[in-house]
Amino acid sequence: MKKLLIAVALCVMTLLFSGCVMTKQVSYFQNLDSIDITQRVVVPEVKIKTNDELTILVSSVTPAAAMPFNMNISPNATSSMSGNAAAKCMYSYIVDNDGNINFPVIGKIKVLGLTRPQVEDRLTEAIKPYFAENENPVVKVRLSSFRITVIGEVTGTKVINVENERISIIEALAQAGDLSVYGKRPNILLVRENSSGEKMAVRYNINDARIFNSPYYYLEQNDIVYVEPQKAKARSADVSSYTFWTPISSVLISLATLAISLTK
Repeated sequence: MKKLLIAVALCVMTLLFSGCVMTKQVSYFQNLDSIDITQRVVVPEVKIKTNDELTILVSSVTPAAAMPFNMNISPNATSSMSGNAAAKCMYSYIVDNDGNINFPVIGKIKVLGLTRPQVEDRLTEAIKPYFAENENPVVKVRLSSFRITVIGEVTGTKVINVENERISIIEALAQAGDLSVYGKRPNILLVRENSSGEKMAVRYNINDARIFNSPYYYLEQNDIVYVEPQKAKARSADVSSYTFWTPISSVLISLATLAISLTK
């Protein structure tokens, strides 16, 4: 009987140890207490890339004067609209392979590599000669193609549309439904293409709280986030059930084997 009790104790300890290992593998930000996350992470300015879609609205104190620069928009269409409603009336322009947009009246304007405020300034300067001095033209630009793709071992692989041009890696994973239990938390891959078309790859470790201080904490448009699967991915479709019952069944089998051997 004493031997049996010792065997049971050893099996229980094994089960508890296995649980601790599993917790360590899936817990996020494990060293948070020892990391200084108060330092400010600069949100990168979004720079225009080829194939980006820009929506642009020109307004002035005289709506008719702005009409030639707002294709398919009537001169009084935006006069009584809220900000969101007016944004939906903004006309879309695709940045071509040379980094230009073809703007009404003005023609081709180079926008590649510029930030959104810089595009607004450039367009404002370009259209000013067509307005009277007291008409004060205002150009509003929005990047409507700010999207992030999250694939791999997440519960809801998806393309995320970002309205405010700001999203962190943590927010992106959350919007994709978080990682499944089989996702490699220490080795999340980011693939990014810059305005020149060059691609780069960066790795995240979401178990490590230093992710909050990473220069890649905030994502850019068209970033791809890939969560790799663990090698020992389970075959069962019921993830929770498999994860819970596998260590318990192993202990029960061990107990049964020991009991049989001790009673012989």
